[in-house]
Amino acid sequence: MRRNHRHMSLKLIYTMVLGLAITTTGRDPAESFLREGNRLLDEGLFAEAVAAYTRALQQNPREVKVYYCRALANEMVDRQAAIRDWRQFAELAATDSRSKEAVAEARQRVQALEKIPALPDLLNPSRYVRKAGDYYQEVAGASVGLLWTEFPIKVFADSPPEEWQRALQEALDAWMNVFPLQTVGARERADIVLSWAKLPKRTLGTEGESIQIRKEDDRVVSRRKESLIILDNSHRWSEREMRAAVLHELGHALGIGGHSDNSKDVMFPEEVKGLAVSKIPGQLGLGDPGFYGVSSSTGANTKLTPRDVNTLIRLYNYPGPVVRLE
Repeated sequence: MRRNHRHMSLKLIYTMVLGLAITTTGRDPAESFLREGNRLLDEGLFAEAVAAYTRALQQNPREVKVYYCRALANEMVDRQAAIRDWRQFAELAATDSRSKEAVAEARQRVQALEKIPALPDLLNPSRYVRKAGDYYQEVAGASVGLLWTEFPIKVFADSPPEEWQRALQEALDAWMNVFPLQTVGARERADIVLSWAKLPKRTLGTEGESIQIRKEDDRVVSRRKESLIILDNSHRWSEREMRAAVLHELGHALGIGGHSDNSKDVMFPEEVKGLAVSKIPGQLGLGDPGFYGVSSSTGANTKLTPRDVNTLIRLYNYPGPVVRLE
């Protein structure tokens, strides 16, 4: 509910920003460059969008909306430039009484950008495949709080059944080519744990997050997030289905909190089953009643697409959901 409320608040903020005074007209070159930048941003051509917005600002250096849009594009080009644009937007919009919340949101975005850790090369925006697109908008809200901050992410497979071993290795290799993953030989060293058990009928796999807490003298001394993937070993699955399941659930574990809207992507759910919330003894968060959410799929896509990879790159470089101004 909090995520939905935040998303609605963002929409309201951006609507208010749209109401800021605009000095250009449809015939003004600045407006033409702004529209061109918006088109390029929609197509995932971030550097080209920055260039178009810059030309718009050369025509009108005080156009508030352009700084906002260029900041979004710059988040996938130059983080420091994005921070400067957000600050410039906040400064110019601060005198408009209708933009109070928008200014606060811009400042929060600056703080979030400053806290994003140094990312491995595999997550560098330069790895984003031009024109392939992504499904960031579909998953951004659901992915808040699921991203990792220390790399590489360590993966442990707990006694995989023999029939799963080839599919498991192929899926791990596929993700390792595009994301900083490392396999480890002990569960206590792992961030992501894969295990096998009997699941509800026609459910190939589930993924959920838990928090491991270590206490000393009733004082919390450390917290560590763990992603648990459970795969079904009670049914005879095809190798294609097994590989698709591991790819899909690993995508959730790496930070994609929702699903793609394109049936060609690994993160598109071929079939989603509702599962009861599960309990993991001994892995409770502080104040947590002991439950964790799960997702399930029987996807059949066995090859990562550029859209899958682009979405993860964008998730790790953007400091949260956005709604682009029109």
